Amino acid sequence: MVLESVNEYEQILVPRQEMPLCDRRVMFTTPRNYAADLGRLLLQRGARTIWLPTIEIWPMDDTREIDDAIRNLDGFNWVAFTSENGVKAFCERFQSLGFIRSSVAGTKFASFKADMQILEEYGLSADLVPGPFGPTGIVDELKRLGVTGGTILVPCPEVVGVPEPYVVPQFIENLKRIGMKVTRLDAYRTIAVKNSGSLEKEMLFNNQIDCLVFTSSAEILSFLEQLGERRDVLNHVPLAYMGSYTAKTGHELGLRLDIVPENFTMRGLVGAVEKYFR
Repeated sequence: MVLESVNEYEQILVPRQEMPLCDRRVMFTTPRNYAADLGRLLLQRGARTIWLPTIEIWPMDDTREIDDAIRNLDGFNWVAFTSENGVKAFCERFQSLGFIRSSVAGTKFASFKADMQILEEYGLSADLVPGPFGPTGIVDELKRLGVTGGTILVPCPEVVGVPEPYVVPQFIENLKRIGMKVTRLDAYRTIAVKNSGSLEKEMLFNNQIDCLVFTSSAEILSFLEQLGERRDVLNHVPLAYMGSYTAKTGHELGLRLDIVPENFTMRGLVGAVEKYFR
């Protein structure tokens, strides 16, 4: 176990029965690349974790489109990232093709604060980091800087198996409204899991789950498809959402918004779940 702060060290010394989420069964639907971090944070607070992935993240089978975009990056004024997965997919190809930051000095990068470290690991840096989390924050910051035109590349997911959530299409439309010429780049794949975790779902059907956590809109859409006519089971369990965009999807689909953290990070999410059960 890697402990990242004094608080985490103190938490493992606390008797389990005194932990804030002691024996709470928390189910989460994150893809594999987020599951370990979220599960670790929940376990440190005494929760019993149940992982039921409803989407998977995969690289593109064919990287020619990404590679062409990177080779012609000098044709873009901006690259705007909307997710950690997009940053990783882009940067991995950027590095594989032998590019460095000075190779694309004329292009600026926009990313969320939580993803800045990933950019830096690949020798890149963010020129624009919005205050509010989410794509709307990027658009607002561009407007504040007086950017009302130019070209922008948006690496995003190809969504397979469920309708594409509104977030990326709305972001692209908002960029166009401030005069940007937008090129959408499918940089990775978000694939709905058609049928997962029958035993885990039985726990949900039998009211054995204390909290259900969603970290993206695609997770919600995929899970509701899996539940089908049994979606009313969600009326009997507190629902937590990572961020306002995920919560908006839940609301539009008729789900309750029991837990929505102000801090849109894994730690903020777990903290909000903890606060709910105090």
